[in-house]
Order: sequence, then C-alpha cells, then structure tokens
Amino acid sequence: MQDFDIDRRLISLPDADHSFPRVMTLTGDESNVCARLDVSPDLACFRGHFPSQPVLPGVVQLHWAVQVAQACFAFESVPREIKRLKFKNIVVPPQELILTVTRRGPLEVQFEFCSAATKNSEGRLLFDEKPA
Repeated sequence: MQDFDIDRRLISLPDADHSFPRVMTLTGDESNVCARLDVSPDLACFRGHFPSQPVLPGVVQLHWAVQVAQACFAFESVPREIKRLKFKNIVVPPQELILTVTRRGPLEVQFEFCSAATKNSEGRLLFDEKPA
C-alpha cells in the first residue's frame, strides 16, 4: 500500500503496480482530496487499448476514482449509482493526472481528472451506506 498522512489521518491507496498508478502526492482534508498520479505507459490497462496509440479507458478512470474515494472517505461499499459521468478529453501516457475527489454529502462524492489545464473526465458517485 501507498500510505499518506492527510490531516492526521492515515490514507492507504493501492501499491503502484500494473493496475494502479504511482501517487506522487496526496493532499487535502476531510472533505476534499487531490492526488497527483503518474500515469505510466507500463500500466496493464494500456495493453491492447489501443496498439498504435494507448488511451486510458474511461472505466479505469472511474475505478481509480472509486478506489480513492473509498480510501479517503472510508466507504466500504461500491457506489450504487454514478451520475453526470462525462469523458471530455482522452488521456495518453505518459501523463501526470490530477484526481480531485470532493465530499458533496454523507453519501455523495464528486470527482474529476485533469491534466495540465484540461479537464479529462468528471462524475458523481453515490454510495449506499455512510462511512464507518
């Protein structure tokens, strides 16, 4: 696990491996977290998607947002609903992505991925249960 201290809370994210990017920094507080991600071309999600020009799949972006929201806001379940999901610009490796996850209520989290000054994707996650 990649461990970070935010506002005196220990946040554990998956290890940087072939399915989750290296987290360069994780900053924020109890309601807003910003993760700088190193999106390497070695990640498994780029194999075959697409051979001539790797593109980060939208479902992978969604999965990473869920993982970070679960770790940062102590949700134990997966989201029951995804709202306002928009993929605006493609992500090609290598790239640094900024993932921002923001609590919008006890069961709702908004996320967005940005690279440089470009918004790549965004959405809202609705969870079933309040965090532990």
